Amino acid sequence: MAFKGTNEIGGNNKKAERKAMELEDQAFDDFKYARLVIVPRIEAAQVKLDRMTRALPADRQELFTDVASSMHGAGAEIAVQDGQVIIAHNMGTEEEKIDNFDLNANELELVNFYINEIKPLEDEFAARDQAFEDAKDAAREFVVTNEFGQIIEENGGNGLNAYTSTDVTVYHYNFPSNRLELWAYLEGGRMADPVLREFYTEKDGPVTEERRMRTDNNPMGRLLEVFQNQMFMANGYHHSTIGYMSDIQNISRADCKAYFEEYYHGGNMVVTLVGDVYLDDVKKYAKKYFGDIPAGKPSMIETFEPKQVVEKRIVMTDPAQPLFAAGYHIENGMHPDWPVYEVIADVLGQGRTSRLNKNLVKDQKIAVAAQSFAGYPGSKYQTALLVFAMPVKGKTGYDMEEAIYAEIDKIVAEGITAEELAAVKQRTRANFIRGLQGNAGMAGQLASYQTFSGDWRNLFNQVEEIEGVTLEDVKRVAGEIFVKTNRTVAIIETEEDDS
Repeated sequence: MAFKGTNEIGGNNKKAERKAMELEDQAFDDFKYARLVIVPRIEAAQVKLDRMTRALPADRQELFTDVASSMHGAGAEIAVQDGQVIIAHNMGTEEEKIDNFDLNANELELVNFYINEIKPLEDEFAARDQAFEDAKDAAREFVVTNEFGQIIEENGGNGLNAYTSTDVTVYHYNFPSNRLELWAYLEGGRMADPVLREFYTEKDGPVTEERRMRTDNNPMGRLLEVFQNQMFMANGYHHSTIGYMSDIQNISRADCKAYFEEYYHGGNMVVTLVGDVYLDDVKKYAKKYFGDIPAGKPSMIETFEPKQVVEKRIVMTDPAQPLFAAGYHIENGMHPDWPVYEVIADVLGQGRTSRLNKNLVKDQKIAVAAQSFAGYPGSKYQTALLVFAMPVKGKTGYDMEEAIYAEIDKIVAEGITAEELAAVKQRTRANFIRGLQGNAGMAGQLASYQTFSGDWRNLFNQVEEIEGVTLEDVKRVAGEIFVKTNRTVAIIETEEDDS
């Protein structure tokens, strides 16, 4: 929605568009009522009709099933005359068709039940659905498609994009330094005065498809959604970022606007510029164009994740490739032990020299991939150190579980070697330098540290923090987190395809 523009960008008639969007919102409310109230009534009545159909003699059930299928056809017109049901389809078109059925009194009673109890509800649903589609089309008449993005491209910008994680929403692009004032105008406008145009088109299209692609139609996505839901009982990671399908279907523009007003304010926002600009100019344009963004205050976190006291296990049977994942609760990214978590995750399962890759993938050849990392699904709240593996053909998630626990137990009992710790510290220094290459990388890191730690200068302390980790720290923390009652396990158990 933040790419759809403002009252000045993205629309061709401010007054008419506002009225069209109001009608669109009303049409959505009417359709939402139909989906939440009318559809359950249709389903309940259909259950009753199905039960009545099953009470017919067996030789007549198949016939009435054909009648019911014909009556449900789009645009079907039904008439009952002298024991006969006449169903007309698509009259006045090249596809017109008429079905005739001779029915007895009991069967006619079922037809009348459909006509009186179900068809009016189906017609009402269809009418509300069509009215909503018409309202969306009417509102789109006032949209200047992608005008916001075109302005950026026409002025030399590139890389315009955004993403939402469990912790933050980030907007970013590159712009010529001599367009600083235009940048401030665009960003100040869309954060102070956004117009959520094409809201229903976007959420019922790309957002819904994203949900289907990443979760509903993806075995790993389905498993990890339940895994995340079960692992985190209380904090913000309990629900996945995109929400459930019913959330997407039922959220309104008013809901989104209220959310925007609650969280998209100055107190909850970090802006980073890296490039050939001067601080005095940035201050001047920020004062001029960001002044209309409400100041606001970040909301305080009141609910924290309780200590897990029992192992949780999730097994999903599916024709998909087997998988094993285990999450161990750890503290958030600002905790003093965070550098230790990162060292453990690195040694255990990051890169070609990690223990999991060396032992499970290279030596034993039982896994095609085996990794671990700290911060699943984020690092703002109490989170998890995740370990996962995908087995080779013929091996199962349970085989991965046994092999991974063996590697974890070694770290708990023996710690890691001085050579492994030194290698992690060397990689940290190299990654730090690589991460600062380019304006975009530097801006992203500065913004991240300002957001999570409250001071961008802490970016330059990360190497020192890793340097301070000792072998004793690793052994201590490993013993604290790698406990059976502290883990949540998820496994895909491959179901054989009978076909």
